[in-house]
Amino acid sequence: MSDTKRTHRERLSALREAFGRRKEIARGSGKKHDVSITKICADAKVDKVYLFGHRLQDGDKNKGAYLKLRDDILKFQENLAAGAEKSQDKRDAEELEEKYNALLADVEPLQRDLAYLRAQSSNDAGERSRTRNRETELLARIAQLESDLSHAPKATNLSGGIAARVQTHVVSPDAFRIVGGKYRVGSKKHEAEAWAKAYEKLEELLSRKLKMRLYLLVGLPCSGKSTWAQEGSLRTDRHPVIFDATNLTSMDRARLVSSLARFKDLPKTCVYFDTDMAIIRERNRTLRTADKRMSDDDLSRMRDQLERPDPYEEAWIDELIVVRHHG
Repeated sequence: MSDTKRTHRERLSALREAFGRRKEIARGSGKKHDVSITKICADAKVDKVYLFGHRLQDGDKNKGAYLKLRDDILKFQENLAAGAEKSQDKRDAEELEEKYNALLADVEPLQRDLAYLRAQSSNDAGERSRTRNRETELLARIAQLESDLSHAPKATNLSGGIAARVQTHVVSPDAFRIVGGKYRVGSKKHEAEAWAKAYEKLEELLSRKLKMRLYLLVGLPCSGKSTWAQEGSLRTDRHPVIFDATNLTSMDRARLVSSLARFKDLPKTCVYFDTDMAIIRERNRTLRTADKRMSDDDLSRMRDQLERPDPYEEAWIDELIVVRHHG
């Protein structure tokens, strides 16, 4: 319908509908430009001269309705600039951020406790272990909250668009243990080849001209690493690259991280799997095929080698996530 053929009631209705849509867009973006009079009038296909009181006589009641709507738009813009107009999504994100900051504040006294224990060279290993365990748990809580923040809903489709374009790549030596169609484990030669190919694949992925985040998994066989690599909650701000291997000792992890030193802009998340040995042995016995099944002695040997990641000792850790599976 041509604007010249519409009634004032139809024009005002179209303007109010356009204003309502534009308010939601502006609440999400926080930008006054998204709720400008020009854009509202363009959406409603109404000449903006009406909102400035032109073409109508002073006594015309429709002129007052147009001016009232204009004032409502300007008032909304003012409130938006002052931070009074926020979408529910933004309020939820701010609430999460407040909780996150509170958790960060909780970490500081624990850090001081640990520093004091180390400075005093305490012989009470049990107390020191308990303190460090408390810190590890708190860091895990922070990591979970950061994950909540990164997945907080946005009022626009921007985060969804980014998430849709993010590609996750999982690298594991296990993928290179198949030789001649058969799974081979135990041979030093085959093991060295599998790890060399995994490192090569990892470096190939990290050499791409993309912003990436490395997830380094740490845990015994059957502790849940591969399942987490497929289903775990990952940040969507960068392309995730997951290195799915046991990475048992701090030395193993240090060697790997050192070999990747040339990749400067690479945040590193350590994911530690704290799984009961009873669960690991049961999974090894019931879920693994015969060619992949390990002996209880081998599992015990690996358990003795496992060193719990410590973000205070292993400076490369930017973020620690603890995944627990207890019976």
